[in-house]
Amino acid sequence: MRLYDNLIKWLAGFFCALYRVELVGKENIPEDTEKNQLPGFMLCSNHIANLDPVVIVAAIRIKINWMAKESLFKIPGLAQLVRALGAFPVNRASGDVGAIKRAVAQLKDHKSVGIFPQGHRKPGVDPRATEIRYGAGMIAYRSGCDVLPIAIETKSRKLKLFSKTVIIVGKRIPFEELSLTEGNTESYKRASELIFDRICTL
Repeated sequence: MRLYDNLIKWLAGFFCALYRVELVGKENIPEDTEKNQLPGFMLCSNHIANLDPVVIVAAIRIKINWMAKESLFKIPGLAQLVRALGAFPVNRASGDVGAIKRAVAQLKDHKSVGIFPQGHRKPGVDPRATEIRYGAGMIAYRSGCDVLPIAIETKSRKLKLFSKTVIIVGKRIPFEELSLTEGNTESYKRASELIFDRICTL
């Protein structure tokens, strides 16, 4: 946690200035679950750029362990940064069971996990017009966690240097509201769609 806290201390202001970050919904930001031994939650957001996790964490300033595509861990500099920010790799092409198990284990261990229901970056596109994956519903079902919806909003739906980036934090979605009474694909689909609809509504 000390390394993470130092990164936040030194880098958050820099990235917020670089991308002119405006935070909306500050009152909806939960406490740091890992630091205070509270139940973990899953942060879900739309996805427009590789640096989305960095910009979101710079805005909300709490510990989030991100599921990130494995190719990011091969980029010098960025790999070290995302690892330091608590990210772990996921193979999106193969339905990475190991990554899902790791996310569930972290949520049960008072840690909070960040994922992008769209799976891939969708810059310049209305998020409502994109397909989503159902891993969010599966992870919520297996962990019993609440969900924190966050929307990234820019004028061009792209992350650009010195262009205004709005991070909108929605109200926490209680696990019970996801209606995950059965562990099957249809339930995961409904829950994931509910989560993403909440993101798009922000």
